Amino acid sequence: MAVRERAIETEQPRRAGRRTLRGIPMAAEAILLAAALRLYFVLRSDFPLNDGGLFYSMVRDLQNAHYRLPTYTSYNLDGIPFAYPPLAFYLVGIIDDLGPWSLAGVMRFFPVAVTVLALGAFVLLCQAMLRPRAAIAPATFAFALLPMAFVWQIMGGGITRSLGQLFSILALWQAYQLYTRGDLRYAVSLAVLVGLTVMSHPEAAWFLAYSLPLFYLFLARDRRGLIHSLLAGCGALVLTAPWWVTVLQRHGLSALKPAHDPGWPLYSGVVQLLHLDVTREPTFTMLGGLALLGAFVCLARREYLLPAWVVVIHVLQPRAGDQRAVIPLAMLAGIGLVSVILPLIERMLDVGWPSPSSTDGFSVRRVAALVRGPWLLQILLVSMAVQSAASTAYGYNPLLTGLSADERAAMDWAASSTPPTSSFIVITGEPWFGQDKASEWFPALAQRVSMDVVQGYEWVGGFVERIARHEQLQACATQNSGCLENWASEHGIRFSYVYVTRRPANIEGVLIDRTAAIQASLRSDPRYEVVYDGPGAVIFRRVGDR
Repeated sequence: MAVRERAIETEQPRRAGRRTLRGIPMAAEAILLAAALRLYFVLRSDFPLNDGGLFYSMVRDLQNAHYRLPTYTSYNLDGIPFAYPPLAFYLVGIIDDLGPWSLAGVMRFFPVAVTVLALGAFVLLCQAMLRPRAAIAPATFAFALLPMAFVWQIMGGGITRSLGQLFSILALWQAYQLYTRGDLRYAVSLAVLVGLTVMSHPEAAWFLAYSLPLFYLFLARDRRGLIHSLLAGCGALVLTAPWWVTVLQRHGLSALKPAHDPGWPLYSGVVQLLHLDVTREPTFTMLGGLALLGAFVCLARREYLLPAWVVVIHVLQPRAGDQRAVIPLAMLAGIGLVSVILPLIERMLDVGWPSPSSTDGFSVRRVAALVRGPWLLQILLVSMAVQSAASTAYGYNPLLTGLSADERAAMDWAASSTPPTSSFIVITGEPWFGQDKASEWFPALAQRVSMDVVQGYEWVGGFVERIARHEQLQACATQNSGCLENWASEHGIRFSYVYVTRRPANIEGVLIDRTAAIQASLRSDPRYEVVYDGPGAVIFRRVGDR
């Protein structure tokens, strides 16, 4: 087989022999670091982080149907098709049924375990693609630390995202083996892993849909590779057929609506790339800088796969492309560290430190020998880990929080104390639906219709319009009740109750309730009356609506 591009080669530092490096122990350190960083966020909350309300309802629907695929989900009581890939729902539901734990508890810890497994899968991919092995450890550390490798995966909604990440990385590993070795057995394993990816997450499936042809173009580009690719693709279609045939029979081509209405502009990924905003590091973009250096190294050596992969991801995946690009970016960061930064530091040490044969003192010779040895990389990795972990913990703290017990109590009250046919609007003051955890969890926990929820409606249509409508409503948090009435009139919406969160935000050391203005206006408006007044939320009934 004519291999067009071999394993990614990186510059051999002058002391590569001494740095062949205990690569596996360092990779193990990265896995422990990843587990600790992810658990830091998860253990601070007794509820799944951020989102997951839609998936919570879908797991319950599956359990109530005795694991026969439902036609519609009960989420928001609005006939949303049960068209989402269901593998995670089956796994989480079965785990929930097998033990004394709660479904919410499973949704807290299942994504963490899967993301740690995904890091192990990334090590396998690096072992296949990166040479010398010295690049594996820093690449693994980079993947453990990059925010987009785990922030969205450890949330409640991460039960599907984490599985999609795990299986897609394993599929890429097998694809690399297939195209560089030409063994048919890799086509079989690739078919299975592609099928598992498709059954886990639609965005991860789309990621493989263009990444595998890219691998073929760079690594094989011959008849045998094409035949193996087609066999793997047909195998994946057959393995997933029971699901997608059922969905298409029930819902027709409308089940494909998310493909042409993703909710993000098609150019959003390109804009991120042009702004070099690809790693989403909240402060100093250290890992992004290393990845850029690695890209220059690859281009100089005419090894174009990784740089081209980053570009293709941002062109073809406008929604959540940053969650997919972390794979090549972490590899490039590893290359940048061992090919540029490490040799540069060693040269500086050669100039700045006395030679070990110098008579300037025993301690100086010992220190010089130590920093020139394998410990230099270890020191750099630890420094990188401390800076990146602290930055992420600070920058993503507002996003990686769970729904409070007080807010859950307010939703439980709505479930037990309002008519089942009641319709709500939920005011949180959070304009971006992806970070509006109260709006997403309300239909799942209150089991009432929310007129402004966004999640799930990519399968219904008008997704972009729904997002805009949500943003418009949340702007009313700082205005008066007339804003709600105008919003409802403009969109032809009728509602019975208004659910307003109480979640003070710390702004420059001062706690400010973002919904204080709308709360005060509704309390003084005779068209509304307070029916629930708790520490987590205030619920108003629209007078005349019973």
